[in-house]
Amino acid sequence: WPNSSTTMSNIKLTYFNMSGRAEPIRLCFTIGDVKFEDERINRDQLMEGKASGRFPLGSLPVLEVDGKVVCQSYAMQNYAAKISGLYPKDPFDGMKAEEVSLSLEDIGQILYATFSIQDLDEKIAKRKELCETKVAEKIDLLEKILVKTGKKFAVADEMTVADVHLYCFTTLFTSGWLDGVPTDLFDKYPKIKECAKAVADHPKVIAWNKAHAAN
Repeated sequence: WPNSSTTMSNIKLTYFNMSGRAEPIRLCFTIGDVKFEDERINRDQLMEGKASGRFPLGSLPVLEVDGKVVCQSYAMQNYAAKISGLYPKDPFDGMKAEEVSLSLEDIGQILYATFSIQDLDEKIAKRKELCETKVAEKIDLLEKILVKTGKKFAVADEMTVADVHLYCFTTLFTSGWLDGVPTDLFDKYPKIKECAKAVADHPKVIAWNKAHAAN
């Protein structure tokens, strides 16, 4: 996938000063040595950007490539993977990588639904219930898919965007960021943990995390 015309593009990624949906994109660029501007803004700046039309869908992240703006983090993630050499060259493996990412999105959506619960105790109780039922069921199914695929990494015998997404997702959801979501949520799933650890141990990811430890 990588070529000189794309890797020499002027790329700017805009998100909040946190990992969230931007982190798989950032790490793909970082692992692939693709230069990009990592713009981090606050809520007031988001509102200003929405008012000015800078953010077409009124949300973040937003990616600018040579001045052309793209929304939707999943589209950005695949673009970043392709120009970074992390998107599988085999079309079937590429489809499997997207299967992993969309399965993670399904898990996330189950928990995102709790954001609207105002009472903290009620919110924590609901998340605990979901993590023991619907979320656990989805993670178990994903683990079985990865095991059945039978590759060294998630979908291939080399690291791909699927592993990067697994790492970012599992790290975020076991960080204590979401009250009521246990930090050992993925401990029973060795293949998921193995894939995530491979990314965590990558020298460029270690350096990135060290440089952004406060975020």
